[in-house]
Amino acid sequence: MRIGKITENVLKRSVWKQIHNGRYKNGAAGYTDCACFGTNEIDTDARRNNNKENPSVNRNDFKGNEILSSVHTVTADVKHCGKYAVACACNNIFAGGGQPKQVLLSITLPKDCEEQVLRQIMKDAEAAAIYNGAEIAGGHTEVSEAVNHPLVTATAVGYKDVISDNKSISVSDECKGQVADTIIKPDMRLKNAADCDIVVTKWIALSGCAMLSEDRKDKIIERYPSFIIDAGTSFGGMDYLSIKDDARIARENEAVCIHDVSSGGIFAALWELGQMTGCGMEVNLKAIPIRQESVEITDVFDVNPYLLASAGALLIATRDGSLMVDALEKEGIPSAIIGKLTSGNDRIIINEDETRFLDLPQSDEIHKIF
Repeated sequence: MRIGKITENVLKRSVWKQIHNGRYKNGAAGYTDCACFGTNEIDTDARRNNNKENPSVNRNDFKGNEILSSVHTVTADVKHCGKYAVACACNNIFAGGGQPKQVLLSITLPKDCEEQVLRQIMKDAEAAAIYNGAEIAGGHTEVSEAVNHPLVTATAVGYKDVISDNKSISVSDECKGQVADTIIKPDMRLKNAADCDIVVTKWIALSGCAMLSEDRKDKIIERYPSFIIDAGTSFGGMDYLSIKDDARIARENEAVCIHDVSSGGIFAALWELGQMTGCGMEVNLKAIPIRQESVEITDVFDVNPYLLASAGALLIATRDGSLMVDALEKEGIPSAIIGKLTSGNDRIIINEDETRFLDLPQSDEIHKIF
């Protein structure tokens, strides 16, 4: 199989078909990375027992939070793998409408790995967790001959307060088990998302360019001045990588659907958005925001920025793109309307006079380098 995410056909045959949802009807599946577990199911027995002992207990006392969980693995041989694993796992919780609280780490090191590498992984992971309001709660670390560079998997766990936050939006029964990191207005189904504007926050290719600048700066300096490297390295800061404020503002302004942009880049995320909403789309390639430094960095390595890791960007489907962009801009988050969802099945990328169909998600371009 190819390096990176497995293909959609393999995913359908060998992963999704093997999963049979039981007690929890809205676990992560389909094109999402965040599972949602309702506490009402968990607390049914407790509510029944307490009501027997104390009839005055209100059944709503047992409501309130939905538990969210997400997993992200960094397989690329990069220096700050702990940071990227935690940042991406937490971003999925934010995209699910929740707040990450705890992170579990699984770290596998090669036998010739030095202790300082492990120390750096943990330092980066801890800083990323703290920035996102979470803590490292545990995990597993081992040395194995099966790997030739460190592999880090972060599992983030958080919650969504569905009682006190009246902006919080639940996934409809029709969509449970398919779109756990999707936010839907209570009176809508995703099939009614057609004609929504598609907004993307910040810029694409941030995390991929940060990895290249942090770990391959010697090659960049051969063609560009040091300020290009400095800019690329800055993209690895948590103020760029985290979507916690992006997601909050999207919810407060009645987003129909939001989706984290991560592995596979903006093209993979757009495909997943189409699958989640059941819509086609028309996207203007020139409208997709990208920093000039990213253009130059990706040119050095001959990688496609639209297929490059883009943690820090968030896709938002909304009825009023201009209103959403204004709301984001007011809080200092740049964003742009890049297209529309459509009622058909075609997913079209428009580049001036050229029109083409969006391809199935490809392997992330970062794997060409690391």
